[in-house]
Amino acid sequence: MKKIISSTCFVILLVVVLGVSNAYFFVPDLEYQGESVAYRGGGGLIDYNKLNKTSCIAKSLLESEVSTVENTLEAVASSVNAGADVIHLNVHRTLDDQLVVFHDWTLDCATNARGPVNQVLYQDLESVDAGFAYTFDDGGTFPYRGQGFKISRLNEFYSQFPEHKFWINLKGNDEHSFDLLYSYLSSSPSIYSRKTMVITSSKGISWFRRIDSSIRVISVGSVKDCGIDYLLLGWAGIVPESCKNTTLFIPPSKAKYFWGYPKRLASRLQEQGTDVYLWSKHQPIDPTLVDVVVDGIGVVTSDATFISKAQEKRRAN
Repeated sequence: MKKIISSTCFVILLVVVLGVSNAYFFVPDLEYQGESVAYRGGGGLIDYNKLNKTSCIAKSLLESEVSTVENTLEAVASSVNAGADVIHLNVHRTLDDQLVVFHDWTLDCATNARGPVNQVLYQDLESVDAGFAYTFDDGGTFPYRGQGFKISRLNEFYSQFPEHKFWINLKGNDEHSFDLLYSYLSSSPSIYSRKTMVITSSKGISWFRRIDSSIRVISVGSVKDCGIDYLLLGWAGIVPESCKNTTLFIPPSKAKYFWGYPKRLASRLQEQGTDVYLWSKHQPIDPTLVDVVVDGIGVVTSDATFISKAQEKRRAN
């Protein structure tokens, strides 16, 4: 019995040593540096403690010098000027099947209008003030009210920023929304073949992959699957199937748990067609993390100052 136990322990130890050696010594070269992604196109930082109470982004802003409203053409222009490589947008369909860029499910919280976005005609959205209710001080002041911020159609963003990549976070979880977005993307193959990733639900992933597998599509579930599988297998130099040809988002506070972070992780997943990003959203981000872009890790943030510094780092390397 002792001999069996000893042999088993030896085999396990050998597997661990070989796995770690494989992960450490056999790492592919880094193919490209990390990208800066303008979350929701840009815009102000959010107090997430307040957001948990209000459930309203417009009422949960942190005071800052940001002069634009998220998901607007002005916000994207500011992010692009700062050096953003990718634009993340929230997209709804309207009652008359127009694709518009706006975060909330309804107009009530952020604007001077009411009702679900998908129950409103686009012509009625054209006069809506997209910055009407944004406030830093619980309604004491409304710095974006009356400043001309509008809810724009998706095609306007592609037209004004033709050199940029887009992440489309599709809010609708119905086949009509899927089909409408696909019809738009497929009308110009160059748009989706190299410039667009769709963020949707598990239902949406299944629909898009069935219709056209060339479209890059992810969901919260697919990102979680990759993250969990990599945590279990990455130490052995194994890239699980769930982490191939996809995108992995990692909260900055959890990055240390991913074997090989930053450069080895990025190199190994890039070889399998997968990009890795730190996702800080509208939260303040540690400025020292700007170095990870050189090591192949992208960053998702609305912080224009961080985006600008990340671009400087990339140019210097």
